[in-house]
Amino acid sequence: MISLTLNYEPPFNEITNKLSENIEFNEELTLTKLLNFLKKKYGDEFYDLFWNKKNKGEINSFLSIIINGYNFRDKDFLHTNLKDKDDLTFLYIYFGG
Repeated sequence: MISLTLNYEPPFNEITNKLSENIEFNEELTLTKLLNFLKKKYGDEFYDLFWNKKNKGEINSFLSIIINGYNFRDKDFLHTNLKDKDDLTFLYIYFGG
C-alpha cells in the first residue's frame, strides 16, 4: 500500500477546497497515474493547471511539484515512481509586482 500526503497551494486549493489530504493506493504509482487519479477526482479544471496551454504534453513552466522537499524536473519526471509516505506539494510560482 502507498500512502501519500498531498498539499495544495493556490490555485489548487481553490478547486479542492482543501489545503492537504492523505490518499492511499493499493498498486505501484507514478506521477502520471496520480495526476490521472486527481483528474477523475477534481475534474478538468484541476488537471488543466498542470499543462502548458499551447502544448498539452508539456508541463506548465509556472508549476512546481515538490516531492519530499525536492523540486526537480527531468525528461522522465512524469514517470517518477512514488513511494509510501511521500509528501507532495502542488503550487504555482508567480512573478511580478
